[in-house]
This record gives sequence, C-alpha cells and structure tokens, in this order.
Amino acid sequence: MTGPRRYLRVSADHEVIGVQFLVTGFAFFLIGGLMALILRAEQALPGFNFLGGEAYNRLFSNHGSIMIFFALLPAVLGLTHAVLPETVGAARASFPKLSALSFWLVPLAGMLMLASFFIGGASSGWTAYTPLSVQSPDAGQTIWAISLMLLVSSLALSALNFLSTILKNQPEDIWRIPLFAWSALTSSVLALVASPVLLLALVLLLAQRIAGPQLALMDSSIGVIVWQNFFWFFAHPLTMILMLPMIGVISEVVPSYSGKKIVAHRSTAIAMVVVAGLSLVSWGQYMFASGLISGLRIPFMVASMAVAVPLAYIVFVWIATLWLGKVRFETPMLFSLGFISLFMIGGLSGLMLASVPINLQLHASYFVLGHFHFALLGGAISGLFAGIYYWFPKLTGKESDEVLGILHALGHAAGVFLTYSPMFVLGLMGARRRVFDYPAGQDLEIVQFGVTAGALMLAGTTMLFLYNMFFSLLRGGSVKRSAFKTGWSFQPMSESDLV
Repeated sequence: MTGPRRYLRVSADHEVIGVQFLVTGFAFFLIGGLMALILRAEQALPGFNFLGGEAYNRLFSNHGSIMIFFALLPAVLGLTHAVLPETVGAARASFPKLSALSFWLVPLAGMLMLASFFIGGASSGWTAYTPLSVQSPDAGQTIWAISLMLLVSSLALSALNFLSTILKNQPEDIWRIPLFAWSALTSSVLALVASPVLLLALVLLLAQRIAGPQLALMDSSIGVIVWQNFFWFFAHPLTMILMLPMIGVISEVVPSYSGKKIVAHRSTAIAMVVVAGLSLVSWGQYMFASGLISGLRIPFMVASMAVAVPLAYIVFVWIATLWLGKVRFETPMLFSLGFISLFMIGGLSGLMLASVPINLQLHASYFVLGHFHFALLGGAISGLFAGIYYWFPKLTGKESDEVLGILHALGHAAGVFLTYSPMFVLGLMGARRRVFDYPAGQDLEIVQFGVTAGALMLAGTTMLFLYNMFFSLLRGGSVKRSAFKTGWSFQPMSESDLV
C-alpha cells in the first residue's frame, strides 16, 4: 500500500513506524503546547483568575506529563525507529512486529492520558509525588498511572529492538558504528535499566490507590521517599534517553554540513557511554531538599557535576569539526548550532543546580523551570528538528522549503531564549513554580508578561514548521531517496577516524 493510507494501518516497516511515532508525538506536542499557552495566560498578570487553583493544578500536571512522555519521547523514538536500521546497514529492525507493538501502545496510552483529564485529571504534577497522588479522590490519577505504564512498556520494547538491531549488525570493531547508532545504543541501555523501576513504582501506586488505607506503603512517610527514589531513578536517566539520540543527530549533521569527518569518533562514543553511566547514579540531585540522607548529598552532587565533563567534551568535538571544516548554513546545521548554544545554557544552569547550597535556595523555583526547558525544548527539540529536516528527503522523497526552514530555525532559537531566560530572573526573584497566582507590586508581572510573549513566538514557529512539512509533502520537489547516503547508510571508517 502506498500514499498516506500506509501510515494509518499496522505496519512492520521501520520507516512507516518511525513516521507514525513522529506524527503522534507532534500531535501531542500541539496539545501540550496549547495547555502551556493557557497556563501562560494565567501567569501573564497577577490576580488574573482565569483557571483557579484546582484547574491550574490539573492543567500543569497534564501539560508536563503530555509534553515529556507523549510528545518528546515518542518523537525521539520515532526518529530512531526510522533511521537506525539503515544507519547500521540493516534492511529492517531486528523485531519488526515488536516495533509495531511499541508504537500502537503509544496512542492507546495517550488516549487514556487525555481521558483522565476529563474525569478529574491528575493533580499532583508530572512527578505524581505521594501522598498527593495517593490521596487524590479522582479516578483520573489512576488512569494517569495506567497510561504511563503502557507508555513505559513501549519505551522498553523500543529500546530492546534498538539494542538488538545494533548488536546484530555491528562490525567486528564496535567502535566503527556511526555515532547516531552509538547514541541509540547508550540510550537503549539506559531505558532497559531504568524502565522496570518506574513500572514497579507505578504498580505500587496503583495497588495503594486500589487498596486504600489497608495498604500503608506509598501513603506513609517511607512511601514518600520510596516513590521519589524510584521515580527519579527513571526520570533523571529519561533526560539522557531523550538527549543522547539528539546528540547522535548533531554528531551526524555537523560533519555532513562541515565537509569534515568528526574529529574524534571513538572518544565521542566513549563520552556518550560515560554520560549514560553518570546519569544512572545522580538521580539524588532532585531530592536535596526533600528528605535525602544528608550524607548522600555530596556523592550525588559530585556525580551530577561530573556529567558536565563528557558533555563538554562532545561540544568541543563539534566545535573542532566546525572549525576545521567548511560550514554550510542550511536548516539542519542552523538547528544544530541552536542545539549547541541553547543546550549549553541548560547545561550550565544544571551545573549550578547540582550544587547543594544553590539547589536548596532555588529548589521549586522558576530557575529550575528555566533550566529544564532550556535542556529539553532548547536541546532535545532543536536536535529533533535538525534530524527531521536532515532526513526528510530520505524519508519522504521530497524537499522541504529551505527559506521556511531557516526562518523556523532562527525563530525557534530566539523563542526559546526569550521565553525561558527570564525564568532564571524570576527564580532569583523568588517566584515559585506550580503556583497559579502571585502578588502584584513585586516587579514579577513585567518578567512574567515577557515569558508569555516568548511562548506565543514559539507557538508561531511551530505553526511555521507544520506548514512547511505539510506543503512540502504536497508540492515539494522530488528527490531520489537512494541519493542520500551521508549519515544514513553504514560507512566503513579508517583507523585514523577512530581517535
């Protein structure tokens, strides 16, 4: 079957599954983005009671859950599904039917998540901290947990498939596989290690909600600490599960548009492995102010700060490759440069929050919100756009509009900076996150209004992207898909490339 109908049925084709993941992810991105605009309307001016406290809690809880679990994660998985097999020289994924199952779990889980919003909704944040998530009387919190179990199962199945596809098609020297495959390998190992922990936590949460007071586990003081440890053991590596494939994308785009092979292939792959390992042992950073044993603060602080070293090394490798090459400033490269600059801001602010005394002062403030969004929207989303524009001709046989792509890249980078850099100022001024209103006369409203204006700019650039993709598919110039080799098919490398 050809045409759009092939994407509306169960398929074992990895490219079709990848596109299905991507389209589903961006559909939820629009839903989560609309929620964000409503939240910004509430925050734009003090005393503007647009939603009220209860509705605001439900909305930001679902916004966070949808954007992270149902927009970003499926989109990253989709790009990996579409690209990975041919990157390592395989005609298809190792388990095509498993790929299809991993996708169809996502829309089912997503529909449950959206349905939960209309039957009370989750109101304990995307982190679902206990005892709030246990004591919530609404069935929406229960549906939220079931939805997340399906989504995490999809992640684990995809990771198993990626890992098998890479290992079955690796050369004798595994260091020779492309860096995108290395990024998928490391993120897949992270997902397989961390996913069972969150699944166990969700089972315990559901059991507590169903059993009620008879099961005094997650509703106790011990349960509060158990949930935080289990959740962040998954959620902290999740940032790298999302980020590492995008680091792989940038590692493909930068050499391609610089006319220069990556200057340190082997050591960049090693740096990815180190990043993955450190992300597994630094989850306690999120618990400095919430019950973590004081003696564990320093080890977690050191581990959290140490992540910056391999990440900085990878950035220096990209800069060296750019410096030695002849750069072409086309859309994928502009998004890659935006990724590097915005991700550095997110990384440096994260380095500050890894410090115990700074973290204790800024915990639960807008500063954390700014860091988080710079890392994910400035980093992961920029990398995702770079990959989509880069592989769009190969996946569709069509060319995207370069002018619109450049406008999108510049507008996205500017929108992220204008929206989230004021949040650092708000955090230093003492503004708390997750609070639906704030007092007038403290100069917060000026900065808050600026954040809302930046959010509207980001919404506009997203519409530009959708317009570009839609009309490029309809009217874009045709290209031969077989002509696009760089960054896609496995390319053997010489010993001199494996520094």
